[in-house]
Formats: sequence, C-alpha cells, structure tokens
Amino acid sequence: MRPTLTRYTQALACAAALLTLAACGGDADGEKTSASSSSTSSEPTYDDDYAYAQAEKVQTKVRGIKPNEPIPKGATWATRSYIKAYNEDIADQKNAGVVERGSVTVDEMHPLDSNPDAPGGWDLTMYQCSTSTVRYFKDGEDVTTRPEDPDKPMPSGPQKNVHLLSFKTPDDGRTWQIDKVQLVYGAEVKETPCAGD
Repeated sequence: MRPTLTRYTQALACAAALLTLAACGGDADGEKTSASSSSTSSEPTYDDDYAYAQAEKVQTKVRGIKPNEPIPKGATWATRSYIKAYNEDIADQKNAGVVERGSVTVDEMHPLDSNPDAPGGWDLTMYQCSTSTVRYFKDGEDVTTRPEDPDKPMPSGPQKNVHLLSFKTPDDGRTWQIDKVQLVYGAEVKETPCAGD
C-alpha cells in the first residue's frame, strides 16, 4: 500500500526550499517617511513595495534549512502557526519512513494583495512560480503522488508549481513572516500570473 503523506507535506516541502524572510534589523532600505513637511514624527511608514520586497527575502532563510529537517526554534521569519504546521509535517514524514530528495527553484514572484486593515493586522499575499525536482522515497521506492489525486503517482521529471503565499507582520510592516503556503493546482493555475510559465 502506497503511504499517504499529510495534505500539507508536499506543499510545505516544495515551499521549504524557497521561502524565507530576513529580519530587517537596522536596515531601513525602502522605507518611506511621511510626505508632510510639517510632520514632527520620525516614525517611518512602510509601503507595499517595501513590504513585498521584504516578503520575497523569505526565500533565502528557508533555503538554509536542510531537507527533512524542522524549522529551528526561535526562527523569526515565520509565524508560530506556520512553524508548528511545518514541523508537524516533517515529523509525520519521518514517522512514515519517508525521505525527501530534490530541490526547488523559484522562477518568479508576483504580488497579489496587500491588506493593511486585515483582521489581526496587515497581511500580504503573493504567487510563487517554481520548478521542483522534489520526490519522496520510502524504503528506496519513489512514493511521490499528485497533490490533486494522492492515488496517482507524480510523473517523472521537473514539475512546475504555483504556491499562494501569505505573510504577516509583527511590527506594522517593518519585518514580515511567512504565515501560510497553499499549493495551487488544476484549473486554478490558469488564473495566476504563473500560467504562462
């Protein structure tokens, strides 16, 4: 019987080699200050361009995480809920004796929506277009399945993927954290900017 990975394992594994968000530290590159010359506040405000640029930096952090390894404790570039879901999937994968091999290359990132007034605080969404060679093996056997139909094996060779990424900010736009990753597949891919890739 073909082992079934949890529904998020494949999406998170594909995302693992591509997401990451560096804390801004003292770097205020891209921040915007108030246009009003009468303003006495030196507090910077952050616009969409700055926010999306910071969100794109998420790629470099997770690339530092080895396949089949959890996100380390204390990671500031991901929300607690994302870390919990990711690490639970890694644990499930190990318990099932499944090993991930391969890599993911990010081809393009496309801003989708910025909502400063979202419940719980400002959030961003982006589409990520990528090429994946990630496969899953159990006892040496390739057990990679199609995300839309886990009963069917994934075709061999590199796969084009589309992910919808959601980001949150803990500090009003200065730094950003990956919050959710959703694999987009089927007819919905045609509605994304990745459709032409």
